[in-house]
Amino acid sequence: MRAILSIREALARRPTIVLWLIAGYYLLAIVLRVLRSDALESDEAEQLIQSQFLLMGYGRQPPFYNWLQYGVIQLIGPSILALSLVKNLLLFLTCVFYGLAARLVLKDMRLVAIAMLGVVAMPVVSVVAQRDLTHAVATLFSVAVFTYAFLLAIQRPNLGTYLFAGVAVGMGLISKYNFVLVPLAAVLAVLAERDLRNRVLDWRLGAAVAVAALICLPHLFWVLGNLNEATSGTIAAMREDASGDAVNDRITGLLAMLGALAGGGLPVLGFFLIAFRTALPKAWRATSPWTRIIGRTILICLILVALVALGFGASNISEKWLSPFLLLVPLYLCLKIEAAGADATASVERFVLPVSVLALGGIIYLAIGVVIGPMFGKYAKENWPSTPFIHEVIERHGGDMPAYVIATDPYLAGSARTEIPEAKVIFTGFKQVQTITEDELRGGGLVVWPLDGDATQTPAYLGPFLQQYGIKPEVLVPSTLAVPYRYSWRDDRVGFGYAWVTAAASGR
Repeated sequence: MRAILSIREALARRPTIVLWLIAGYYLLAIVLRVLRSDALESDEAEQLIQSQFLLMGYGRQPPFYNWLQYGVIQLIGPSILALSLVKNLLLFLTCVFYGLAARLVLKDMRLVAIAMLGVVAMPVVSVVAQRDLTHAVATLFSVAVFTYAFLLAIQRPNLGTYLFAGVAVGMGLISKYNFVLVPLAAVLAVLAERDLRNRVLDWRLGAAVAVAALICLPHLFWVLGNLNEATSGTIAAMREDASGDAVNDRITGLLAMLGALAGGGLPVLGFFLIAFRTALPKAWRATSPWTRIIGRTILICLILVALVALGFGASNISEKWLSPFLLLVPLYLCLKIEAAGADATASVERFVLPVSVLALGGIIYLAIGVVIGPMFGKYAKENWPSTPFIHEVIERHGGDMPAYVIATDPYLAGSARTEIPEAKVIFTGFKQVQTITEDELRGGGLVVWPLDGDATQTPAYLGPFLQQYGIKPEVLVPSTLAVPYRYSWRDDRVGFGYAWVTAAASGR
């Protein structure tokens, strides 16, 4: 009890302590992710596969997150730690830049602290991102950096701040394509303010656009040469579960967007109501130039998303897709509260407790869920025993390491990267820059797949893929191995198939 009182008193006196609490939270998130399982989520597996290459494009997602992940893996090797470090560092820096942006427009440091906590209060940040997000995390970071740079350029207009804003826009555009709506909406929002309109109608904005374009140019060339690959996946995801009825699908998409808006925005609003109780409802009519600019930016973003959804016939809009725009909501609410002159004396300690319950509860749930689920026969991706399978196959082969691994499953491919970091890993679902050198072919390889169907031969669909590397599937000798699920209480097992590729089998 005394410890809680001490924390409350410290928060009341020094709200900047919140930043250290957030840092501690993300450090704990890294530790728990490393400890809970060596199995991979889908985005994690994808990053491990793609981090073998430094490319201008990686399919339907822009390359910024991949580049960061590539750099970290070059430094510390492919591992769960490398994956968790990039994600949680970006999330922490999102809070840092968000706090810097809030300091530009808020006078009360308690409200600045609450704005940063508001980021953590978003379910997509404290729950969804801790389970499995990558490019969306980079987008949140980019929005926070842009918000800071944008407000800085408005307050202190000079060439340096405009160029900084240009860098932020360029970084955001190579993080995720929907980021483009944020700077577009922000510019339109400022144009509506007569006293600030000249900030947009300024020659330095052209310099900022030039810097952003320069940053995006290499990826833009890649997109122009790979347009179908860059766009088809996103459009397919937006039209997921489409009925084929154009009107019905568009109505479904708009309803899904409203649901995502409620799911992402209402929890944050609820936390603010806890902290400010009667003050927040009274603050709705309060206004200032900053509340109008941020409020318009959010509204214009959502209108543009709705128009894009209607244009593409989207039947599915997820909370994750709206998260870059909802990120501005905590700052908007703090600006409203300050504009109303509400008392924020006890607000920080009221805000910290419920947000801590959500954030800590999220990562603790993920940590214990991977152990408790198997007690009831429920297995998640992090119970998938791909890593123990790869490890056992190597042991059965006398510890000899293959020069390359060909996998039909992304989780097997990702696990091969962590277990055999020296080997080149080829995933059949990733079509870019997957070559095997003559030396690697002479060194021998390993082909792995989840067991499905006839266990006595290599899956037929693998034949053409192997042949393009000069590997003769008919001479391979398939073997099988059943490995228990991670944390299985009933010895439930997963069957895998594998075959070693000798130099002779590859014609070397």
